[in-house]
Amino acid sequence: MISLDRASLRYGPILGLSPTTFELPDGGGITGLLGPNGAGKSSLLQLISGLLPPSGGDVKVFGEAPFRNPAVLARLGLVPEGDRLPTGLRADRWLRMMGELSGLSGEPLKASMARALAIVGMADRAYLTFARMSKGMRQRIRLAQALLHEPQLLILDEPFNGLDPEARLTLMDLLRRLAEGGVRVLVSSHILGEVAQLTDRILLLFRGRLLAEGSVGEIRQLLDRHPVELRLTGEPQELARWAVEQPELAALRMEEGAIVVSVRSPRDILPRLQRAAAGGQLPLRALDPLDLNLDAVFQYLTKDHA
Repeated sequence: MISLDRASLRYGPILGLSPTTFELPDGGGITGLLGPNGAGKSSLLQLISGLLPPSGGDVKVFGEAPFRNPAVLARLGLVPEGDRLPTGLRADRWLRMMGELSGLSGEPLKASMARALAIVGMADRAYLTFARMSKGMRQRIRLAQALLHEPQLLILDEPFNGLDPEARLTLMDLLRRLAEGGVRVLVSSHILGEVAQLTDRILLLFRGRLLAEGSVGEIRQLLDRHPVELRLTGEPQELARWAVEQPELAALRMEEGAIVVSVRSPRDILPRLQRAAAGGQLPLRALDPLDLNLDAVFQYLTKDHA
């Protein structure tokens, strides 16, 4: 569905996206595009959504270059970053106007509006003006607009910004249901933990470069070359005596009622730790991994490339 071959983007002398190569398959699913502000996420989405042509390399969406290509644009939906809706306008009238700009009219437009509003759960509130809507409600209307023409590819740039926890969970559930229905969803965000729960594939960007791609588990394996911190709760002296005998130990510090160890190759030491605790040789009451998550992967990888 999406293919980039050394695609880059320059803003005059500034390189917004270094030559980048990756592919995303046809069919439904959710892909997370992750990185801090300024990482190049929006630049990449502008290339994929056809808003800008690449400065170098090739971008293909549905097998064609997307820039100024109605055949491609008609098959994708875009929810750009930012909320600049006309505050005094009713949401249903705005949707009708946007649908007409997409080439819909008459009964097909009515049916598309009803379907899109039902999907996002706003069918009974579309008569409200945007000024009377919460941030989460406006975000759902923006999503409805992107779904009016039943796109095969849905692109969302920082959709969780400014949403409260309930609105975030609602949006995540909507995206999952769309993906299960066959839509390929591409979500850009810097909220790593939430997107890690949402996506089945991740692209990690930093300073305009693609650092890593794959599933959360595959990216997590990149930590094998870095020490990982674990908190072991129990009898500190006994736990420390056991830990210093392990070849994977890189560092250790004592806490009240616990120790924190920094270990290499956690996949090797964790089964040994579990066996020792289960066999009664180790007074271990709790094991808490402190950085076995996507945030840790991101921190380690960005340090490597800083």
